[in-house]
Amino acid sequence: MAIDRSFFVKSIQRKKEFIVAYCGYTNMPFVQCDPDSCNDQVWIFDTEELLQEFAKPFTEKKILLRGIKYLNKDFLGFFSLLYTIGVNELVFVNQAGKQLLELEELVKKPDYSKLPIEKRPIFNPSLQLTGLYFMQEASRPVPIDEKSGLQEMEEELAANLVKSRYVLPVELLAGAESDADKLKNHKYRIPILKSKNGDILQPLFTDMPELAKFNKGNKFKALVVPFGHLPKLLVKDSKGFVLNPAGFHIAMPKELITGLAGRFRMDSQTEKSDANISEEQ
Repeated sequence: MAIDRSFFVKSIQRKKEFIVAYCGYTNMPFVQCDPDSCNDQVWIFDTEELLQEFAKPFTEKKILLRGIKYLNKDFLGFFSLLYTIGVNELVFVNQAGKQLLELEELVKKPDYSKLPIEKRPIFNPSLQLTGLYFMQEASRPVPIDEKSGLQEMEEELAANLVKSRYVLPVELLAGAESDADKLKNHKYRIPILKSKNGDILQPLFTDMPELAKFNKGNKFKALVVPFGHLPKLLVKDSKGFVLNPAGFHIAMPKELITGLAGRFRMDSQTEKSDANISEEQ
């Protein structure tokens, strides 16, 4: 007999607020793989006290968690964001216990299949998810031999890095030409970041929501590029890229990019595709 979940879904939708467990190493929701179902979960709490109780065993393992409060008006945006990071299940915790809910039971998954390929939003949920798992474990301040499954995570992350398309911010120069002509004629600037030791790095993003964190004043346009085109977009003295600098901030030095291109077989169609300005701004 099917269980009617509508009452529980409505109770979630009517909440005034809730608290999401975020990882201090990624500045993103903490993700956990359920050992039984293998679902990728995000944990949501009614109170800060419940979150702190959940966080205790992770704190002992040197995984730093903190709570981010969401008001009802922000629920839809948050749940929709979870599709971009590959999460498929939510764990709601209140004083009575915990209850699981598939993300699609709460928010319908966006379908862009009817849009032309060039107009589809750029999302890399597999890359986001593997990046989150990797950085949650890799960033723990413990000896390397205590970091569980790190090599397997790194291999999966590397494979996803190679097969993904990215969003690179560019500032188009002033002029009467169209955006496409400015791009073709290289009439743009590429922003840079400087690390604590003075190295020049270039910001790179998995999707438009990540770019939005960086593009506060809407100064930049989105240049969509496949992995194989990244070396061509390195500016003078650049050491490489930093992926999602406001999120899991994974360093992609140019040596890594060259090495991965040799280790993994590149998709010929991806390699031949031209970079283009995204329709999303």
